[in-house]
Amino acid sequence: MKKIIMGLMLSMAVVISAHATDFKWMNNQGDIHVLSHDYKNKPVVVHIWASWCGPCRAEMPDMSAWLKKHPEVSILPVSVDSDLETAQAFLKSHNIDLPALLTDQQQAGHLGIRGLPTTILINKKGQMIDRRIGMQDWSYPAWSNEVLALFSNTIAKK
Repeated sequence: MKKIIMGLMLSMAVVISAHATDFKWMNNQGDIHVLSHDYKNKPVVVHIWASWCGPCRAEMPDMSAWLKKHPEVSILPVSVDSDLETAQAFLKSHNIDLPALLTDQQQAGHLGIRGLPTTILINKKGQMIDRRIGMQDWSYPAWSNEVLALFSNTIAKK
């Protein structure tokens, strides 16, 4: 029985990983993007959020401020709101300088999203190396260092 359960868990992990690169989102011009195409051989942080999500709303200003200090980090802050205008209105009303991107629950499912917000670190090979459900403390050194380590090979050496 233990082997069957482990086998099922492993097959679920493979399915989620295989579909992660197929994740799609729409930008504010209505263009559809695909993770495996737009970030091929590049690391990226995918952050799934919604304007109606209290923890998402609380986290976004800190994440935005952290990103201003670390422009080398590529992030996709993708909303699961019902429409792009709602996400844009939230970002604008809170002076959050992030792009308004939109996806749906099915696409979020490709990344194994089970709660909001969810932050996923994807390495340059397209592999998920970490998935965090819930608010992240962007000022916490251990979290900051984990995110920055993902981009360590893309930062220009001085």
